[in-house]
Amino acid sequence: MEFPVGLCLAALLLMSGVAKAQNDPCQALQCTDSEECTTISGAFGCGCQSRPNSDSFDAIQSCASSSSNLSLSRCQLFEAGLNITSLHLNDPRCTGSIQNGRVFFHFDNEQNVCGTTLRSNGTHFLYENSIQKGAGSEGLISRHSWVNINFSCVYPLIQSISMPMSMSIQASRGGVVFKELLNQGSYQIRMIPYPNASYIAPYSGDVTVDVNQQIFVAVEVEGVDNQQISTVLDHCWATPSDEINSTIRWDLIINDCPNPRDGTVQVLQNGVSTSARFSFRMFTFTSVSDKVYLHCEVHLCLKNKGSCVQSCNPGARRRRRSLNYLEPAAVTMAF
Repeated sequence: MEFPVGLCLAALLLMSGVAKAQNDPCQALQCTDSEECTTISGAFGCGCQSRPNSDSFDAIQSCASSSSNLSLSRCQLFEAGLNITSLHLNDPRCTGSIQNGRVFFHFDNEQNVCGTTLRSNGTHFLYENSIQKGAGSEGLISRHSWVNINFSCVYPLIQSISMPMSMSIQASRGGVVFKELLNQGSYQIRMIPYPNASYIAPYSGDVTVDVNQQIFVAVEVEGVDNQQISTVLDHCWATPSDEINSTIRWDLIINDCPNPRDGTVQVLQNGVSTSARFSFRMFTFTSVSDKVYLHCEVHLCLKNKGSCVQSCNPGARRRRRSLNYLEPAAVTMAF
């Protein structure tokens, strides 16, 4: 069977084009619009058309809960002579992935711990890791580039939360403090009222709280590692207005323990988990207001330090903390 000369020529050109594409290192690299295929020391890679934040490889980090994502500019790493496939976190098994011209690294406290360490400096707790490439097994000296980029997620240990209360209340939602540090970590604090000590179903709909009625309150922290961190109620107090620093106040919890002047206060759970609980009997401020607003100052405690739970028994030795309180962050909750 004979084929037309033109058809054979077209087939040869097509095969040649496919072979050329398969052998084209630039096509395999898939450089982005902000990159350009180039060679450095004989190696092909994606070079930079612009170099923002070149002193840090244009690092972009996000922190949420006890996890973090950090990405670096692929082209800046290439131009610095770094082999992307050899970069890893503290755990060498945690390597980067390439997305849209950037190299992404991730750690969390579940399946991807990746050698992350947790420590406290007194006012914050920090999750820390690093992107690195050592000299490997090249011997005493090496003429290859290496890198060690330390990064961390920082979270405040101390927060304040407020909850307004009145004689006639509606509790369909809990109040939330959402604290986000600039390019750092964030977590949520909720203050939720319950009708009884089961702490199963919070108040919802229209309810009436009577004077001298027992109220049960939970202060819950979400977005932190509950295996390593607990919530501690340092102080809780009530005011006749939503002003957290009102000069008219009634203390409920002082230094982690019930106010001895109020025999109705019970600290039910404190420093053992990310949920702290207390209760008291409802009251009003005499001749001032028929509303009561609750506020609590809490701090997060690292369980491995072994000093999160405070004994409130008379004569018990008090532990001391050298913590600097942050400016209170109040939240208003209609319930």
